Amino acid sequence: MDSSVLAFSAKISTIIHATEDPEKVAKAIRNLSLGEMPLGSTVNRAKGHHGNEIVTVVFTIRNAKNVEGFLRNIWNGLSQLDRTEVHSSLTSRIDNAGTLFLRIDKQDALRGKIRLQDTDPIKIAISFRAISPKGGGFVDNVQKWLEAIQS
Repeated sequence: MDSSVLAFSAKISTIIHATEDPEKVAKAIRNLSLGEMPLGSTVNRAKGHHGNEIVTVVFTIRNAKNVEGFLRNIWNGLSQLDRTEVHSSLTSRIDNAGTLFLRIDKQDALRGKIRLQDTDPIKIAISFRAISPKGGGFVDNVQKWLEAIQS
């Protein structure tokens, strides 16, 4: 494992539309290998443009070891094509604060598959921090970290 970066926090969020079964959405999120991991959660409710209820669910993982395990499951669950897509777009997927953003297909997650998708996704934000100033840029260090967790 590359020791120059540390994944220390993860936020998993999605919108539950009025037409969706909240239990199925919860199952899709659990299928991302959260298991019995201790999570903080927040539920926000709002009214949509047409008066329909929109529920946003946010789960947070704050333990670095649990974040690493979660990201390892996500990363290894992605196809080689999706991992290549992440590698090629890594610069645009990491913000100035060191957060990596992934969007996972909600319907595929319900079926136990992990696939990148931008439309109505489960959003994942993994926060990294530099723990060693040596060697390469921050994005390069995150890329090395992702390569190291690949099984």
